[in-house]
Amino acid sequence: MNFVVVGRRNCNFCDKAKELIRNKGATASYYSVEESGWLLDLFRKADIKTVPQIWTINGEYIGGYNQLETYMKGETHV
Repeated sequence: MNFVVVGRRNCNFCDKAKELIRNKGATASYYSVEESGWLLDLFRKADIKTVPQIWTINGEYIGGYNQLETYMKGETHV
């Protein structure tokens, strides 16, 4: 399974999310709100204040790191 992780530099939970995904044998595309002006604008407009924010590549919204942990525990096809 593939994931999209949106985070920022020096974010421990962003790094942990990417590591958890790798450890489960999945892949992650990573985007930084600091390096993508349009993402930062989108986060501001959507009133998203925390990172990481994680989706499956199919567009299913997972949430943050804690939600990813829960999701991965329930996944059998990752």
